Amino acid sequence: MTMDIGIHHLRCFLTLAEEQHFTWAADRLGLAQPTLSRQLRRLEERLGYRLVDRSTRHPRLTPEGRRLQAELHTLLPQLEAALKPAAEPQDLRLGYSWGFPLSLGRKVVAAMEDEHQLLVQLVRSDTRTAGLHNGSVDAALVWNISDDPRHTAIPILREPRVAAISRRSTLAVQSTVTWRDLGRRCIVLNTSSGTLTPDDWPPTATPEVGAEATNLEEYLHAIAARRGVGVLPASVAAANPDPDILYLPLSGAPAAVLSYVFPHDSPHPHVHTLAQAFQEEQQSRRPDPSPKQLAETLTHSSG
Repeated sequence: MTMDIGIHHLRCFLTLAEEQHFTWAADRLGLAQPTLSRQLRRLEERLGYRLVDRSTRHPRLTPEGRRLQAELHTLLPQLEAALKPAAEPQDLRLGYSWGFPLSLGRKVVAAMEDEHQLLVQLVRSDTRTAGLHNGSVDAALVWNISDDPRHTAIPILREPRVAAISRRSTLAVQSTVTWRDLGRRCIVLNTSSGTLTPDDWPPTATPEVGAEATNLEEYLHAIAARRGVGVLPASVAAANPDPDILYLPLSGAPAAVLSYVFPHDSPHPHVHTLAQAFQEEQQSRRPDPSPKQLAETLTHSSG
């Protein structure tokens, strides 16, 4: 017996076995019903035994048909997957929310694209996971450590936080601000992607919430309008100058940590390569600026 059986014969049989109706199976396969019948007859002829009992209104599987259905239910999808050509890696979607780290991020992305011929798409998503929660990105840069067991979080940047103050504020005459200074004021709270809440201040200097925002632009507008003071990672402040906002060095504040986060299961083929690129670039960078250098940078960016 010549066993010249094609995958299309097996797919036709398995679909009919699942639907138990020639018309429904043909519709699902995108075939005319006579074509489906011919494919099934050819399969039976090449196997040498009947798979389907056609004596009833609806086709019923013979014992051999039931055995083959059970085997193909597992084997056919594996065979089809094995015969597919290897897929080219898709573009890597990198999410961010609370301010993209310009100098670090752009340099690493450019190097990644040059070395691996892979397009890295930057996707802004104003959520705590920067799009990872709904699968809209493959990896994300978030200004907080993710404790989600479904994700791998790699810290890649640690830097000081700075105070963001309206130029009309009474604090604007100071050259630096302390963590407790801010705790005695109302703050602007980012409810979507922010990294701080009033609970991050000491119990004796816990601020009240003067306004809420859902993204960086709303946050800065509220600060400029004197709805409250704000806190930003130093690099985010430097990348977002505002004529109505003064950025001041902030002493006593917890450091801001930028993490590179990606899913544990079925990650993009290049997420680990990008993680390594971020880590290597950060290791080669100069150490954190001194308070004097930070003050000079912030004065220039607030310009």
